[in-house]
Amino acid sequence: MRKSYIWASAITVGLGLWMASPYIMSSPASEETEAAPAQEAATAEKLFKVRVKTFTATPRVAVVTANGVTTASRRVDARARTNGTITESFFKQGQSVKEGDVLCRLDMADRASNLAQAKASLASAQRDFEATERLVKNSYATESKLWADRARVDAGQAQVENIETDLTYLEIKSPADGVLVEKPEEAGSLLAPGGLCATVSELDPLLVDVQISESNIPYVVEGMTAKAKLVTGEEVMGKVRFISKTADLSTRTFKVELELANPGERMREGVTTEISVGLPPQLAQKLPGSILVLNDAGKFGVRVLNADNTTQFQSVEVIAQEVDGMWVLGLPNTVKIVTLGQDYVRDGEKVDPVVETAGVTQ
Repeated sequence: MRKSYIWASAITVGLGLWMASPYIMSSPASEETEAAPAQEAATAEKLFKVRVKTFTATPRVAVVTANGVTTASRRVDARARTNGTITESFFKQGQSVKEGDVLCRLDMADRASNLAQAKASLASAQRDFEATERLVKNSYATESKLWADRARVDAGQAQVENIETDLTYLEIKSPADGVLVEKPEEAGSLLAPGGLCATVSELDPLLVDVQISESNIPYVVEGMTAKAKLVTGEEVMGKVRFISKTADLSTRTFKVELELANPGERMREGVTTEISVGLPPQLAQKLPGSILVLNDAGKFGVRVLNADNTTQFQSVEVIAQEVDGMWVLGLPNTVKIVTLGQDYVRDGEKVDPVVETAGVTQ
């Protein structure tokens, strides 16, 4: 019985030694050699691959466009300054006139006889005054009598001047160069003081009123040139002559007035017009809209790649949107941006970048 126990114990110890032999025989150096590839593989697996591309800022010449309607630079009414019946009307609606042209003529009525009577009264008053003046010198008349006769002379003179001035009002003249936009009153019409004879629109220069947004208005200045394109086909250059200081509260836009030279009044009033104002160039990047991301604060931006291959969120300002991309501000002049995989990495995370150049990834 004892021999069997001894043999069983020996066999058990031998099996234990045989099973533990790989661990006993292996050296620390071999363990390190085997562990290194495993660690490298684990490290390689942790780096997330992203696609990156270098973007360089370029000058962007922006053009602000706005629609408006052509208007006359001045519209004035030719009105009667005295009462009377129109005897002649010299121009028709739509005709061009010059400043000082007679548009309507009123009848004389009884003005001629009133003027003759006023002149006769003045002459009589003048004779009486001269006679009284001689009498006063000889002490045959009082000073008060002289003053009364002098007052009659002054009143007579004023009456004559009033009638003569009224006679000049019988011809209603154009107050400016332009075009008759309202049909003039015709012969036989009775006008009271203030009655309208005709309306004249000054079409040279012509104006275009447009509304410019508050984001672009700082770049528009008085005196700068702009292009105007009328729906009737004309394309001309104009000059900004007025910028409103107050915004329209409902649209947050500012009124801008463009002046267009219009020799010969070939361009018409009331025509829809598109104006284009060139803004100063800005250094900006044009990025595909697909690479923009939102951070936790809700700001637009991109994931940029740092020199140590870590990523970082960089906010941007979108200044324009076009069919093939967006123009943004806020980035360095040259910057590497993650174009694919940007939604799956965090700030400070090290990545495995795949460079994209001219449509080829490397």
